[in-house]
Amino acid sequence: MGMRFGESFFDGLNNSQKEAAAASVGPVLVVAGPGTGKTLTIVRRIAALIAEGIRAENIMAVTFTNRAAREMRERMFALLGERSDGVFVGTFHLLGLTIVKENVLNGLRIANRDEQMDILRSVARGHGGKIEKVADAISRKKGMIEDLRGEMGGVCEAYQAALREKGMMDFDDLIATPIGLLADTALLEGYRERFRYIIVDEFQDINPAQYKLLKLLSGDNPNLCAVGDPDQAIYGFRGADVGSFLDFEKDATRTKRIVLTENYRSSGIILDGSSSMIRHNRRRVDKNVHPTREGGNRIKIVSVPDERAEGEFIVGEIEARMGGTSHFRLMASRQERNTSVACHDFSDFAVVFRTNAQARTLEDAFVSSGIPYQVVGGYSTRKRKEVVDVLSRLRRLGAVAGDTTPLKSLPAKDFVVWALREPELKGEGSGETLKTVYSLLEAVGTGGTAADFLNEACLLTPADDFDPRADAVVLMTIHMTKGLEFDVVFVTGAEDGLIPYRRPGESGDVEEERRLLYVAMTRAKKELFLIHARRRSMFGKREHRSPSPFLREIEDEFTETQVVPDRGTRRTANKQMKLF
Repeated sequence: MGMRFGESFFDGLNNSQKEAAAASVGPVLVVAGPGTGKTLTIVRRIAALIAEGIRAENIMAVTFTNRAAREMRERMFALLGERSDGVFVGTFHLLGLTIVKENVLNGLRIANRDEQMDILRSVARGHGGKIEKVADAISRKKGMIEDLRGEMGGVCEAYQAALREKGMMDFDDLIATPIGLLADTALLEGYRERFRYIIVDEFQDINPAQYKLLKLLSGDNPNLCAVGDPDQAIYGFRGADVGSFLDFEKDATRTKRIVLTENYRSSGIILDGSSSMIRHNRRRVDKNVHPTREGGNRIKIVSVPDERAEGEFIVGEIEARMGGTSHFRLMASRQERNTSVACHDFSDFAVVFRTNAQARTLEDAFVSSGIPYQVVGGYSTRKRKEVVDVLSRLRRLGAVAGDTTPLKSLPAKDFVVWALREPELKGEGSGETLKTVYSLLEAVGTGGTAADFLNEACLLTPADDFDPRADAVVLMTIHMTKGLEFDVVFVTGAEDGLIPYRRPGESGDVEEERRLLYVAMTRAKKELFLIHARRRSMFGKREHRSPSPFLREIEDEFTETQVVPDRGTRRTANKQMKLF
């Protein structure tokens, strides 16, 4: 197994990372807990394969978010340069789009969320205001590979017929359609020959349809590497099944299991505290991950009077760490900040929540404080609406441009330059529209055609609205935090009914909810706050709240408690006060 480009591809890797990067033959299961350097390991594994003489075109790396795929491509190019050209790195949906594009001759259009909702409104009139639920139900059925015929009074069939009539596919069809195409044996053999080395990131989050596509492509090929962590499986509501990860070794005989054992992100207390909680789950792979940074601040469990006080508490803690947030300070450059007072940027802080409904009150607190922030997650945020609106206008302009110049032959960059001159896109040369257009182009890449750009831009999700370059506090749902890390994390709404989340009359999946809190906790590098309110408005009612039962599961040695008194109470916050 000679490294023709030298041993440098394994430099800086710990023993378990090196083993995972070097194990090129046979099925490999890499158990990679939070902060253990899995992206680094995957990139070095690709480099090692190319160094062995494997052609770049024969390697495929699939992940779940566009953000993760982009980071992987950037790291791969930084390490290998043009030697990495030809490696497929992208999401399952980009893989599906690629297969469809290569085999469906007529023009292909991906329905964006607005177009999907419009079609559903036209075919599901009897469902009142529940169109979002209908869309989610259809998506789940496609992900589970369930028969759509006769479902929901024929709405599913009518919806699919309307898509076909418009020459469109939705997001989930990008998995279902390739599965159908690969029933052609000759076509399937061609793709199996092409993708001889397959790496799947976040393997714990695949749903049955994605698993079937993966099994079709890998066939009896032993060179399949699954990377992930069952403790971070948080997409059961989409049909993902952690069992795919847990049963991998049964499905692929002679699997080599490698556990990445060193955490480079969180302090010892944060890692050990979150580990003490997640051990209460039964469906998991036990792993002994140890921190490279021992000790640290205790996890703070904070009781506040209500959601308004929750936002005020968070703003106060951020201001204390920034040395105040006066207008002068906000205008000052990072270099001008008084380092004796603050060693943070605003982007070092994240405020995370279980549901999008929690964002409004938190946002109010940040607006009042003047602290810069960005909200990520949910189709209702201002930024997401701007992205969807601009993309819809680009799609309309694409239809006009396609009448004269086929979009398959028009370079994406040329199309964008032309579109920005059209009255349809107001604000050319300045403003939010221009910024949004170029952020879409940057996210997708400039190498393809206008048709590629318009379709791939539809694959961008609310998570892709996160701007890592903005010096602003991030407000986001826990689901959106996957793959991110921050110095200081505030987990809000750590209450029974929110974490674990339960609607009235429902029980929910307690193990998945515990995994969600684990994901939120392990985003933190230095400080972690778990905040619960004693009163909160939920489902239209003002209610008394109880702390999340998961908080009891964090061993006492890793926590300290703090109580923010009700307004008008002179009592000071009482540290170390027991909440249970």
